[in-house]
Parts: sequence; C-alpha cells; structure tokens
Amino acid sequence: MTGSNSTPETVLELVVEHADELLPTSVFCAGFEDGAWRSEDLSFDLVAWAADWILPAEELSGYNHANGVALLGKALSRVYKTIDYEKRGEIGELLLHIILRKFFLSSRLISRIYFKDAANDTVKGFDCAHVVESSDGADIELWLGESKLYQDSYSAATAIYNELKLHLSRDYLKYEFAAISDKIPQDYPQREKLIKLLSRETSLDQTFKSVVVPIFISYDSDAAGAHLENTEEYLADLQAEVQSHWDSLSGRYSKWTLPRKIRAHVIYFPMSTKSALTSAFDGRLKAWQSTTKI
Repeated sequence: MTGSNSTPETVLELVVEHADELLPTSVFCAGFEDGAWRSEDLSFDLVAWAADWILPAEELSGYNHANGVALLGKALSRVYKTIDYEKRGEIGELLLHIILRKFFLSSRLISRIYFKDAANDTVKGFDCAHVVESSDGADIELWLGESKLYQDSYSAATAIYNELKLHLSRDYLKYEFAAISDKIPQDYPQREKLIKLLSRETSLDQTFKSVVVPIFISYDSDAAGAHLENTEEYLADLQAEVQSHWDSLSGRYSKWTLPRKIRAHVIYFPMSTKSALTSAFDGRLKAWQSTTKI
C-alpha cells in the first residue's frame, strides 16, 4: 500500500471549496511565481510523483537512494513515448492521483497504468481506484475517478458524462470490479473487505453506497491567465469563474441519465494554459526517459 504519510510534496494548493449535497466541489491551483503560472514547477511534481502513481506496492516499499533513479526511470517509461503528447490524458490522471493522495489522504488500490502492454497504449476503465478510510479505519470508501485534461470545462464534462454512461453499466462494472479484485495486493490492509465489496455476490446497489466518483475537470482559466500572482483579486476572480462553471455542470448533472445513482465529488483544476503544462511535462518526461534508458 502506498501510505499517505510518505508522499512527495507538491505546489498544488486547495484554493476554493464548495459544499453542496448534489455536487461538492474542490478547486486546486499551482499558483504563480515571477509573474507566471507555475507550469514548470508543477511538471517537476508530476515527475516526482510518477513512482507513487505507477509502481506496484512491493517495489515502492523498497524505494531508496540506491535504486530510486532506476525505479523512477521504470515508472516514467510506462507513461507514454510519442510526439503527440498533447492528445494524451496521463497528466490528468496523475494530477487526480496527487490530489486524492495528498489532500484526501487516500491510498492507491491498484495502478492501472502499470499493467499496460505498451507505453503508448491507453488504459480502459476508471482513471483511478483509491481507498479513503474513516479516521478509526472502521469504514472505507472506494473512489473510482474520471479525469479530463481539456482546454474548456464544458467539453471535459461532456466527455466524462459519456464515459460514465459506459463505466456505470452493470456488465462493465462487473468486469471492472473483477479486474480490480484480481490486482489488489495480498498485503493490502482492507483487502478482504474490498474483495467482498466488489464481489459478484454483492449487489451493485449495496456496493455503490461505499463508492465515490471524483470527477476531475481541467480547463484553460481566464482568471489564471489574467493574473500574475496569488492575490485576493485573483482568488475572487477564480471563485466567480468556478461558480459559473459549477452552475453549468450542476444544471447538466441533474439531467444526466446515468445507469445508476452515484456520489460524485467535482475537482476543478484551472490552468493558465493546458499547452504550457503538457509541454513542460513532456520535456521533463523525455529527458528522464533518455537519461535512464538502458
């Protein structure tokens, strides 16, 4: 298990929270430095977190200064190797992983990306499978996430809706839950409870009482693009902007005809520009892949 008390640091900050019975929302931002949104610093975080995102528990448990470069290189080799990096969704999945681990104190249940057959394959199914425990460990929630790294939030929400219609269907969930159960590490503390929760014998109606679907939506933010530092004016503009996006999503969400009722938690990630972040990360990723190539 990847423990929440041994994670890397991050420049991400929780800047807005919106409590709502239908769609609770959290907003995260990388902030500014020297008059620019911190895309370079965030790209460093993405590389630093790759091992926590990708490597199996047994390899992470032995991660140290002696093998760290080799293991991080192994993790980064699984991300992608293509010139069409702007069309990839791994950054959104990794950002969702960081946020859940760092701010919601989750533990990663399985790493879907680790089981890819080839680096440029796309992984089907939910974009993350994490577990959040109650403070006393008596209760658990399974967080099955959907993420979209887009330039506008409306298109991201549309794409997520289309995926949820598929991923929440009975047959898909039965297959998905079986695949997740097969990959839960033997020493995972809540393994038996999770296997029972995901088993064929447990009704999906019962299972989804313990499931939360984090919906990660990134977009090019007018507020982030118009400001140079974290000021009260920026936060006020950002809050108004997110409220507008949330109003639009909430109105659509109430009309979505999903296969089953879910508890969702919306995570907005406003960027100065998507292109700046994807370009910065791609440069760091390929430099590491080249350096650690055997």
